[in-house]
Amino acid sequence: MRLAPAVRAALTGLIAGAGLVAFVGIRPEQEWILWLTAGLVALSVDGLVRSHHRWSAGGFWSTWVYLVLPFLGVLAAGFFVDEALEGYARPAAAAFGGVLVGLAAFAEYHTADVGSRAYGPMRLFLAVETYLTAFALFTVVFARDVDVPLASLIVGGVAAALAVELLRESQLLGTASFLAGVSVGITLGELRAVLYFFPLDALLAGALLIIGFYLATGIVHHLLDHDLTPVNLAEYLLVAAVSTGAVIAARLVTS
Repeated sequence: MRLAPAVRAALTGLIAGAGLVAFVGIRPEQEWILWLTAGLVALSVDGLVRSHHRWSAGGFWSTWVYLVLPFLGVLAAGFFVDEALEGYARPAAAAFGGVLVGLAAFAEYHTADVGSRAYGPMRLFLAVETYLTAFALFTVVFARDVDVPLASLIVGGVAAALAVELLRESQLLGTASFLAGVSVGITLGELRAVLYFFPLDALLAGALLIIGFYLATGIVHHLLDHDLTPVNLAEYLLVAAVSTGAVIAARLVTS
C-alpha cells in the first residue's frame, strides 16, 4: 500500500519530533541522537520527493537541494532549544520543531513540480523556514563560543547550503546556483570572523548574520535571474541598514 504524501510527511515530522524530544530530554546530552534524527529525516524526504509523479532523476544535485533544509532544520531546532530554553518548554519546543520539519518535508514534495499551483506558497514557506533555520544555527554557533576559525567555517557552510535552497528556484539552477551559494557562504564566514571583535551577545550576533544572509542571497538571486535593478538594490540596502540600526540600538539599550 502506497501512503499519501501528506501521511509520509507527517511520519517524517513524527520521526523528527521524537528524535528532538529525546535529544533535549536525555541527560547527559547525546548529540548522536540529533545527528541520527537529521539523517533519517533526510532519507525520508529523499524518498518522499522521488515519489512525486513529476519527479525526474537528475543525479546527486537534484536530490541534494531538497534535503538541505530538512536536515539542517532538525539540527537547528535541537541545538537552539537545547541552548535557549529550560524546563517544560524544552520538549514542547522540540515537538513543535518536529511539526515544522514535517511541514518542510511536505513543502519540498510539492516544489518538485514547478508548475504546481502550490509551488508559490510552498516556496514562500520554505524561504521563511530557511531564514529561521539559519538564524538558529548562527545564534547557537555564537552562543557556544566556538573557536573563530571553526565558527567561520560552520557559519559559511550553513550559509552556503541554505543559500542553495533559496537560489534553486532561480532560472539558472545547477553549477551557477551552487557557486553563488558558495560565494554567499564565504561572505558570511568572513562576517562571522569580523563579529569576533564586537561585544555582542548570541542573539544580536545571530541577527546581524541573518541580515547579511538576507542581503547576500537577495542580491545574488536577482543577479542569477538577470533582473537586478537600482531600485531592487536600494530596497535590500535600506532593509539591511534599518535592521542593522535596530540591532545596534538594542545593543546600546541592553549595555
